[in-house]
Amino acid sequence: MAVQVVGFVFGCVLIAWCAQRAWADGGDGLAKLRAAPIALVGVLIGATFVSILCSGLVFRSVAKPIRRFGHIEMQAVNLMASLFNYAPVRLGLALRCAFHWRVERLPATDLAAWIAGVAIVTLGSLGSALAAGVVQIKLGREELSLDLLWFATYGACLVLGSAATIMIGRIPALRRFLKGGERVLHSPTMLAEGLAIRSVDLAMWGLRMWAAAKIVGVTLGPAQAALLAAVAILGAGNPLGRIGWREGLVALVAPYVVTASETGEGLDALTSQLALLESASEAIVTIPLGILGALWCARRLKRVPSTR
Repeated sequence: MAVQVVGFVFGCVLIAWCAQRAWADGGDGLAKLRAAPIALVGVLIGATFVSILCSGLVFRSVAKPIRRFGHIEMQAVNLMASLFNYAPVRLGLALRCAFHWRVERLPATDLAAWIAGVAIVTLGSLGSALAAGVVQIKLGREELSLDLLWFATYGACLVLGSAATIMIGRIPALRRFLKGGERVLHSPTMLAEGLAIRSVDLAMWGLRMWAAAKIVGVTLGPAQAALLAAVAILGAGNPLGRIGWREGLVALVAPYVVTASETGEGLDALTSQLALLESASEAIVTIPLGILGALWCARRLKRVPSTR
């Protein structure tokens, strides 16, 4: 907890650093927001909403070998977890596990296997996206034909990673050690479904990144947007805190990815505006929905009979 509090403080420093870069020398970031086309604002909001739904569906899909959950419950719990990840101490995962342990009486072994399965699906898609992005940047980022290379590399990494995961999950020694928890690792259907949904989620992050880039005045191709989306997800999921780390990471990486006429400090301002706008557009949707999800979970917990 102490480490996370320190991480939260440092994240706030990163936010301040991004803001300073975004509006240095009288930057016109606020004017761009006020002049943003309503269609692009709608893309920001709509992509965030679909991404939230995908996140809940990934948890529900990966849980199928262990337990079947209802759509509303899974979305409500996911929204609650997303809300409390904004806290100085990331409480999302702890509250998610506590809810299912209390309501469904899921044992710790099943909870651990479930979370590990989600982590494998998430890291598999992120790792594939980052690997594909490195290949594209290495060969040049302005050729439109390289977008096809990015998607081909992404798909190949997903297939190879899934095959390796299934093989590892079927090792007899691992099955004896996990005592049934390995069943989330060797289900081809679960992996395919989870990776497909997570890929749609990544696409929504990329679409939001593209819309934010259009508003601030930089150009992102499909593969560039997907690469920056993967960077943003990696920053948002770090264990030190949700605030600041994602924005700082995107601001640092974006100059190597975007296509813009600006250079130097001008490009730094644009990419910092991009990082802040993309993150803020998610928070505007996630926080109100997270409050509703937390209220639903609280009412559900009240109906659980006391064990005393």
